[in-house]
Amino acid sequence: MKPSTFLRRGVALALIGAAACEAPTTTQSPLSPSAAARAVAPSTSDEVVAVSPILQQMNAQLAAARSNIRVDRAELLYSSNRINAQTATVILANDRSRGTGTEWVKGDPRRDGRIGVTYAFGSNTGVAPFTRDANGANVRQLSTAEQDAKIEEAVGAWRALSCSSAPITRVPVPAGTDPDYLDEYFRGNPAGSLNYFQPADIVESGWQPPAFFNAIAGPDGDFILGITFWFVFTDNAGNPTDIDRNGKQDEALAEIYYNAGWYFGTQAANSIDFFSVLGHETGHALGLGHLGKLFVTKRDAADGISLSDVKFAPFALMNAAYVVPNVIQGTDVSQFCQIWSSR
Repeated sequence: MKPSTFLRRGVALALIGAAACEAPTTTQSPLSPSAAARAVAPSTSDEVVAVSPILQQMNAQLAAARSNIRVDRAELLYSSNRINAQTATVILANDRSRGTGTEWVKGDPRRDGRIGVTYAFGSNTGVAPFTRDANGANVRQLSTAEQDAKIEEAVGAWRALSCSSAPITRVPVPAGTDPDYLDEYFRGNPAGSLNYFQPADIVESGWQPPAFFNAIAGPDGDFILGITFWFVFTDNAGNPTDIDRNGKQDEALAEIYYNAGWYFGTQAANSIDFFSVLGHETGHALGLGHLGKLFVTKRDAADGISLSDVKFAPFALMNAAYVVPNVIQGTDVSQFCQIWSSR
């Protein structure tokens, strides 16, 4: 693989450790989108959009390093606790990103001419998520092999859709390299990771402690289940490119992170469903945005929010908030096929 020219330096954003629990420790960052972002017009899906100084700072450093990519936006999946809150589910680097969209270019020479995309799983700072039984017993951390299997299940579900023959190919992480960039950035390492190497188009970076998400979104980071960062290619002047002239910026890299501050499992009770979150964020990395709107019809403090309390228009894996365990729905398939069927 011929990796993109990428920045290897970070900024100083102080982060602290964390423990896996249902109410993660909060660390407020002065650069958090919730504290300093400027809201912009909402989209047609159930989400709030904001422009973040964090991403603007990152792009300034990328420009200074003469990198040929810039971060375009971050797509967030929140827990049901934030369905009615005015919390950004899309964080933009600038307001010009709105409405243009991004897409993987078929045969992009900057990605070795691939028709499809490659992905890798790994992180030099990742932590193991906790899981437990539906009754709250048998708390344990997942092994790397178990995490790998969950990632493969999520990617495999999108790969299995028959409308596209474009390959979604796993590649290894080269030994001795750091495959994900943003973990170091948000951990405040001013020198970045000296052995950073971009191994794939999509990097499944696994689980990070809650402080990582607090640095991105302040206290609202506690409710983030997963986040996907999108990077686009730029020309020599730093402007996003559109080499296939389809009206969309050219995707260069996607990095995905999951919040280890929540229990993950396969039960509807006492844990967040693995596939619902991993499949959702992988869908973002493949080019899908948020779909539909969610309406809470009632809130029962005694039993929380259940499927009967919420109306979906439509019910989709790519809804902007997680309510109950979900799978790829018809609307998700339609959006995926619209992007990939011509490849």
